[in-house]
Amino acid sequence: MSLDGISDGGRFGVLAIDHRDSMRAVLAPTDPHSVSAADITDLKRVLVGALAAGATGVMLEPEYSIPQLLDGTLPAGVGFTAALEAQGYAADPEAGAVQILEGWSVAAAVASGAAAAKLLAFYRPDRPGHAAAQEQAVAEILSECRRVGVPLVLEPLFYGLDDPSARRRLVIETVERFAAMDPHLLKLPFPVDPVREPDRSVWVEACAEISERCHMPWTLLSGGGSYRSYRDQVEAAVSAGCSGFMAGRALWGEAVMAPPADRSRIIAEVVVPRLAELRNIVG
Repeated sequence: MSLDGISDGGRFGVLAIDHRDSMRAVLAPTDPHSVSAADITDLKRVLVGALAAGATGVMLEPEYSIPQLLDGTLPAGVGFTAALEAQGYAADPEAGAVQILEGWSVAAAVASGAAAAKLLAFYRPDRPGHAAAQEQAVAEILSECRRVGVPLVLEPLFYGLDDPSARRRLVIETVERFAAMDPHLLKLPFPVDPVREPDRSVWVEACAEISERCHMPWTLLSGGGSYRSYRDQVEAAVSAGCSGFMAGRALWGEAVMAPPADRSRIIAEVVVPRLAELRNIVG
C-alpha cells in the first residue's frame, strides 16, 4: 500500500494536528474542559489553512477536523492521515490496550478520504503484561488496515520514563517489536534525551540503530520540545536514514499559546519559516 498521499518522493514533511485531549491541555492547562469543540476546530482551521500547503501531508482526527476541515481548508492534493485511537489514555497508559474511537473504524477512515490511518499506542517493552496486550491490539488493528486496504502509520510511544538513560534501549527494543509486525510507517520519538546527551555523534548513532531495524520508513515526532532542539534532532535523524518528520507542538506551539489576535502573525513570521526549514533538511 502506498504512502504517496502523505509524502513527496518517499520523504515526509507532515503537519501533525490530530491532537485532542492534549490540545485542550495546551490551550487551558488549569481547566481543559473549558475549551469547546468549536474552539479546537477553529484553531485547527487556522493552522491547517496557513500551513498545509507547505507540508507533504496533515494528520487529522474524526472529532474536530474530519470532516470539518475537508471543506476546502485542507488544500487539494494534500493528503491526510486519520487517527484511530480513542482518547483518555494519557491519564493511565496501562489502564487497558489501545482501542479505536467509539463510532469510528478503519473503514470509516478510508471512507473519509484518508490517505493513511494512524494509531498511537503507549508502550513499554519492559512492562510485559501491558506490552503483550498492546502488541495484540496493534496487530489486530493492523490486520484490519490491511484487509480494508489502507496503510497504517504506527506511533508506539514510551511513557513514565524515570530513568532517561534507559530511553535508547527502550526505543530500540520497541522498534524491533513493532517493525516485526510490518506496519507501513513508524512514527517514533528521538531515541536519546537531547538535553542529557549533547554529543551529536551519539544522536546519529542511535538513529542509525533504528534505521538498521526498520525495513519500512520511519519519521520523527516532535514531542512538544523546543523547535530548535527538534530541528537539530531531525537533522541528525535524517542523516542516519530517517525519512522525515511528523511535527506538532514543537512547530506551532507558540502560535497556539499566543492570544488569538497574535496567532496569524506568529504563524506567518515564525511557523511558516520553520516548516520550510524542516522540509529543506528532509530534502
